[in-house]
Amino acid sequence: MSHADSPGGRSTVARLSDLVARAGVGAGITVLVSVLPVVGLIAPAVGAGVASWTDESAVARGPRIGAATGALVALLSLPLTLTFFAVWVAAAVSPAATVGVLALTLVGAAYVVGSGALGGYLADRIAADRAARADTDPETTASPVERLKHRYVEGEIGDAEFERRLDRLMATTNQGDRSEADTRSESVGSVSPARER
Repeated sequence: MSHADSPGGRSTVARLSDLVARAGVGAGITVLVSVLPVVGLIAPAVGAGVASWTDESAVARGPRIGAATGALVALLSLPLTLTFFAVWVAAAVSPAATVGVLALTLVGAAYVVGSGALGGYLADRIAADRAARADTDPETTASPVERLKHRYVEGEIGDAEFERRLDRLMATTNQGDRSEADTRSESVGSVSPARER
C-alpha cells in the first residue's frame, strides 16, 4: 500500500501535518489557559480537548491529538523551566540532586502528555455521546404529531390542549399536502402544452 492509498485517500504526510497543526492549536490554547489560576493545572487537558473537539476528521483521534498537544507543550516548556540550568546547579550540589531534577522534569512531561491525551479522549467521548443522543432523541427524530403525542402521554399538556394542537397540526399538514399537489399539477400543466408543440 502506497502513502496515497492510506485510509481516507490522504497521504501519510498530509495526515501527520494535520495532526501537528491540531496539536499546535491545542498547545496555543494550553498556553492561554495555563495563566488562569487553578484552571491552569488542567490546561493541557483543556487545550487538547478543544483541539480534538474542533477536529473534522472522520476518525476519532482525540487521544492522539491530545498526546501530540501534550508533547508539544512539554517540548516548548523545557527551555522556559530552565531545566538545563537546574540540572547544572543540581550537579554542582550532588549527583542525587541531578537525578531528582531530571525525574521531576520527566514526571512533569508525563503529566502534560497524559493530561492532554485524557482531554482528547474525553472530547471524543462527549462528541460521540451527543451524536448518539441526537440519533435516539424522540424530539429530534419524531414527526410533529409524534412529539405532540409524547408530550400528551408525559402529562405536559391536557386533553383540550392536545385536541386543539392536533387539529391545528392536521390542518397544517392537509394544507401542505394540497399546496404540494397544486404545485405538481401546475408543473404538469405547464409541461403538457410544451409537449403538444
